[in-house]
Amino acid sequence: MKHLDIVVPTRVLEDVGILTELFFRNNESVEILQSFAVRPHVLALVVRVHRRGPFKDLDAIHREARALVRRYRLTRFELMSANRDRGEYIAWIEWKIPEAVQEALGTEGGIVPLRVVREEATSARVSLLVSEAVLRRFRSLLDRFGGRDWVRAVRRVPAERWDAGTMLTLRQRELLTLAFRLGYYETPAKVSLDRLGQLVGISRAAFSKHLRSAERKILGTVVGSPR
Repeated sequence: MKHLDIVVPTRVLEDVGILTELFFRNNESVEILQSFAVRPHVLALVVRVHRRGPFKDLDAIHREARALVRRYRLTRFELMSANRDRGEYIAWIEWKIPEAVQEALGTEGGIVPLRVVREEATSARVSLLVSEAVLRRFRSLLDRFGGRDWVRAVRRVPAERWDAGTMLTLRQRELLTLAFRLGYYETPAKVSLDRLGQLVGISRAAFSKHLRSAERKILGTVVGSPR
């Protein structure tokens, strides 16, 4: 994998269908905490949004959910939590991958978005991970927009060392990460098992089963397997 930092004109992000210029009038950055496919060509993203303008109360954002879906070209938006002191929101969004991106890079994956930050008035810095298999096509996409000079840094991502997470299945890792990101393990919990199950389209019992299986594997590496 390669870690890329590129600075892209915001008009290009809007033309391709990734993020509208309007977003940066009200917000400073969006950090992608987790992403995974929920339907063909649709990604679910857990994002942390840092506000640039006034911090809106949560009731107002809930009322504006439908407008936010239209404004930012989403298929779903749901506010999960907020931190007024930090000026940030955690939200669940569902985003249809733009056709231009599908055509240029394929649909088999290989790109992990990390962060989009306002760079200047008309540009944004995009950080992402790109697999070696997709890197050549990604460079061709940049050439199509005359953007080879947008690249600011390319860093090799070292192979991960062994950790307890490598024992988990992909599904267990996704759901455990989602539960952690949305505050299930905080005291008091910020989200319930019922709500987590609704978000990913499975029952409360099924979600709980995945978590318990993942937790058992991780605890087994720390305290040892039960006799």
